[in-house]
Amino acid sequence: MGSTRLPCGADYDDLLTQVADHAPPADSGHQSTCPHCRAALAQLTELWAPVDHLAAEEVRTPESVLRAVMARVRELTEHTWFAFVPTDRGHTRIAARVIAAVARLAAEEIPHVALALGSGRTSPYSSPAHIAGPETDAATDVGVAGSHVVVDIQVAIEMGANIPDIADRVRAHITGVIATQLDLTAAEVNVTVADVQPVGRPRSG
Repeated sequence: MGSTRLPCGADYDDLLTQVADHAPPADSGHQSTCPHCRAALAQLTELWAPVDHLAAEEVRTPESVLRAVMARVRELTEHTWFAFVPTDRGHTRIAARVIAAVARLAAEEIPHVALALGSGRTSPYSSPAHIAGPETDAATDVGVAGSHVVVDIQVAIEMGANIPDIADRVRAHITGVIATQLDLTAAEVNVTVADVQPVGRPRSG
């Protein structure tokens, strides 16, 4: 198995221990702002749920269940910059950069959103470092782990619009688009209104 570290440097083993022991984070300040950690915690919590369920019933967890859970955890460490969707006929990997592009375009479909910031877009490069890795600004705004994603997006909104209402609509729309177009679960969509623009100003490309 390769590195068990997330792009932010956090270790999957430490996060799994946190989930399994229901322990507080070792670095709450980092986890509260890191999309990679929050996506990993959401995926690990889902994977560990069968073990928690058996423990609550005071039933010894079968070794087969533990092996299956740990196999899924190991899969996560092999797809650091990609969402991973297994199927009966194979698996699909979706680059963080692609998820960022989908989120940005979805945000711009909402009326009164003048611009969704970020450079997420498809890329002709085949290297993971170019497609989804640290060389891409937008990828740092998307945390991916298995089928769970955390999106941090910045938007500019037209002057006069109700900002909290627009932010809620952006959040709901991105969540829905990620579910219907990518078959992924948005554990969080955090919207930052970074600018206000005059009504009718052309959007930059």
